[in-house]
Amino acid sequence: MRTIPGLRNLVLAAAAAVVTTAAAVVVHVQPEDTTRKITGTADSAPGLAWSTSAAGFGRAGAEFRDPRAGTEFQSYGPGFIDGGDTLVTALGVLDDGSLRDPVLVGIDAETGAKRWQTPAADLTGCASTPVDGQVVCFSSDRALVGYDLTTGDATRTSTKWFPFAIATLDDRVYVAEGDVESDDVRVHAGTLADPDAYWSQAFDMGTSWEDLPFNALDVSHGQGVFTLGADIAGFDLAGGKPTWTTTQDGCSDAGATSGALLVRARTECDGREITGSDLLDRTGRTIATSHSKVAQTLSIDFPTDDTVPVLLGDSGYDRRTGSLLWTSSDLISAPQETNAATGTAAAICGDVALLQDTNAHNTTGLDLRTGHRLWRTDTTRFGTILGWDGHTVVLSDYTGLWAVDPRTGAISWDIPFLAVNIDTEAFTGSGQLGAHGKGRYTYASAQTIIGLRPLEH
Repeated sequence: MRTIPGLRNLVLAAAAAVVTTAAAVVVHVQPEDTTRKITGTADSAPGLAWSTSAAGFGRAGAEFRDPRAGTEFQSYGPGFIDGGDTLVTALGVLDDGSLRDPVLVGIDAETGAKRWQTPAADLTGCASTPVDGQVVCFSSDRALVGYDLTTGDATRTSTKWFPFAIATLDDRVYVAEGDVESDDVRVHAGTLADPDAYWSQAFDMGTSWEDLPFNALDVSHGQGVFTLGADIAGFDLAGGKPTWTTTQDGCSDAGATSGALLVRARTECDGREITGSDLLDRTGRTIATSHSKVAQTLSIDFPTDDTVPVLLGDSGYDRRTGSLLWTSSDLISAPQETNAATGTAAAICGDVALLQDTNAHNTTGLDLRTGHRLWRTDTTRFGTILGWDGHTVVLSDYTGLWAVDPRTGAISWDIPFLAVNIDTEAFTGSGQLGAHGKGRYTYASAQTIIGLRPLEH
């Protein structure tokens, strides 16, 4: 580096360094300084740190969309991938079921400012979590594409495969590819640059392209779970070795849960009657069976650890042994007229289950360790459960966001959308919430994304 001659220049350089350092400090604390209280909300409610609109990107009619669904079509609603300091969302104009001229946008998680914008046509899907500082996607031209979280620069790795599912965990990328209608499929584990670096494994299973599930590949619950049509296979994440196979009869459904377990609900196609549920361990062994004719559908499934029971039908079962621990009628909503009984569990938050009974118009907190009711409240406002930060559950409806303490049922705060933005179109439709801990949230709707932060007291 060239030395600046002269005392005056040295003084100026030193002064510039001080200003630069001071400016860096100002930028660092700016999000807290600019967070404002939202009019009419309780002191416990987070404030508005920032707000950004799709219209602000200069694209008439554009909407924010969830990148995990890709950009070929608009099958998902609004959303983003949480990259820590950067939130990545897709932006495009809805045009007859597809996104016209789609881009990926990187948004500063602290300020809401646009960091970068990159063309992103023909993405078939993206993994829900970044790997090595990149959002990893796959495209219709058989390539894997990584988008740098800091710059948005794209890195392409061409393959000879036909990828149809992607998942990430830690430093690995998992890709499912092949012809599902010929039962000719494989799963690979590797990196963006070398997608089969660790292992490749063939699976004798398949389905029709029309019935391909959006969550065909799951690696987030302690084992790999690969689902195609009626076929399900478990595999070891480290080496890819298949560990078990099972099937879903009729119109049954199954999903992975914590502890490397699989919950399978048995459903008849004629009338969609549920006949029971099974709990499978990491070897594929059925360790618990319920004959209750309800299934529990969870928006959030975050048990504290494997000592918290898993729900099957109207009962709680030991997550390690499959032993029946308790039964609760609160887990069943009584049938009305021709409607069958349904499950009420909506979320597992630590060791509490949040139950919503829309038939009886009540919400209940259930102690999962004992099966005892902690509280119950009459409810006229049922919302979609979006997130849990370890303390409060956040819900939404068309009017706004609100938070509930799952142990007491108390409403912690309530934020009407019109108090955030008087434009009635700013928060229409569904949305996605990111809970970042310590009262920090990001909420994305089709037209607006906002950052919520705790207010200083």
